[in-house]
Amino acid sequence: MKRIITTIILACMGVLAFGQQSSVLRHRMEIAELETEILGTLDTELEVFYMNDENPRMYYLSLGNLGFGIDLIQIEFDPIFELFIPLGNTLTEAIAKMEEIKAFYKQPRRSTMELTGCFAALYPNSNIVTITATKRQVLSSKLVEFSLPTSDERFVRATYISKSDFGSLLGTLKIYKKLHPKEI
Repeated sequence: MKRIITTIILACMGVLAFGQQSSVLRHRMEIAELETEILGTLDTELEVFYMNDENPRMYYLSLGNLGFGIDLIQIEFDPIFELFIPLGNTLTEAIAKMEEIKAFYKQPRRSTMELTGCFAALYPNSNIVTITATKRQVLSSKLVEFSLPTSDERFVRATYISKSDFGSLLGTLKIYKKLHPKEI
């Protein structure tokens, strides 16, 4: 009899645990993702997504985890905090914002552009920061450095995205829009 009652209680607890909505765990609805690898290790993970619990819906670009260091030499030690750029409330606005950023890759070296964004753990929040995008060129590859201000101006907290990777992510987003024409 004890065994039957214990089994029923455990089954009910399991059902109740899965039935509750947790405000801590939010769902990121991924639309497009790109992982780049350098020398067999994961370098950057780019992602376009929206949060399932936001109304109105807001699309975000995740530039992944930032490194800390000097120009082009970054050490990644923070696997939790990500850099997010809000793209807009519709898929059309998100694509337009991504095309604006992609057009920045054509600017001369050391050109800068300011964007608004969020540096937060796991999910975007309302703490808006200014992100500086700087055009870089290493040999033949075109890069944009997305950086945050630090207290010491010798160091930078940044991530570097190549033009081809950014273009691939934008292309995936455009394909998603064609496959889902009813989604705004």
